[in-house]
Amino acid sequence: MSMKEKAITPITPLMIALRLTAICFVAVLLLIVVNLLTAKKIEDNKKKIEQKANKMLMPDGKKFNKKDFSFIPDDLKESFYYYKVYNNFNHLIGYIAASIGNGYGGKMKVMVAFDTNLKILNSKLLDNLETPGLGKKAENEEYMNKFKGTNIDMKPFPKNKNILSSDDRDSVTGATITFNGIAQAITKAISMMERR
Repeated sequence: MSMKEKAITPITPLMIALRLTAICFVAVLLLIVVNLLTAKKIEDNKKKIEQKANKMLMPDGKKFNKKDFSFIPDDLKESFYYYKVYNNFNHLIGYIAASIGNGYGGKMKVMVAFDTNLKILNSKLLDNLETPGLGKKAENEEYMNKFKGTNIDMKPFPKNKNILSSDDRDSVTGATITFNGIAQAITKAISMMERR
């Protein structure tokens, strides 16, 4: 067989499959390496975002002690937990609970600040994949104000938008699924805090 004949030998389907397999293997290895290099940085960034959110939710808080809910399964402890919040004088001034709800774009992480009687002081939407211009509005403090001061006898927590004032109801139009997901997450947080 001459050199010329070798050069025009057709590539067999087996050769194509082996080359594609090698390319896929190299791509997977590269993705694993990138994930190993960035995973800690991503986790550190999430912690910093949560610390900043805690300070925004309870500005008088000086010490935030993270606690697990003892009654939930271990696989949910990354999503559902709470902080005991102390002031400068080391007095307990409230709690901040992390909870998950389901929005239009999937899971949403919500942080909820409570006083010691579980009245809602503040709340913040963190991780989410909601629609820009609609559900993403829930990241704004003004949007979350509709939950402030609720979870007391005189002002129950608005589990659905029909409980809201007409202005607040209008503000969630077009993003009802997002509102329902946040309400779901806060309802879970209330329930878990009552059982802590």
